[in-house]
Amino acid sequence: MLNFEQVKLLEEKVVKAIHYVERLNDERVAILRREAELHGRLEAYQKQETDMKAKLESYRGRVGELESFVSRFKEEQGKIEESVLTALDRLSQFEQDIESTMSEKPFDDKNGKGHGKQDGGATELNDKPELDGAGEERENGEATENEDPELPEDDDDDATQEKGGELDIF
Repeated sequence: MLNFEQVKLLEEKVVKAIHYVERLNDERVAILRREAELHGRLEAYQKQETDMKAKLESYRGRVGELESFVSRFKEEQGKIEESVLTALDRLSQFEQDIESTMSEKPFDDKNGKGHGKQDGGATELNDKPELDGAGEERENGEATENEDPELPEDDDDDATQEKGGELDIF
């Protein structure tokens, strides 16, 4: 038979087991709540990841556009620099040609005073080289093969100058 102490001990153990089960049940509920919270965060992170991937692809496309723009800009900049340098070279060559022509040819004003500058300080060429159609000088006034022999030649330098003392370049 069972005695009172054994029943009391059994009751204490049942109460402990009930408390233990309640505590485990509470922990289970807390774990399920935490799991739901983490699942919600995971979904938010996955959505954020999808959004970031879309932005990344958009940025990659934009970077590609900008790289092609930079490449075109560099090419155009190179062409511009080349054109400017070519123009500077041509201007330098033109300036050297003018300086060499001016130093080789004597200066004469309209009054026949000889070499040097006019009264106003400006200079003009007494004899300018005659050019054929290809831009080459004729020697001793002779016609070249590109020149029309039927055209009359003007030996007069006054015909090539305007009244203001400037050369007529056309």
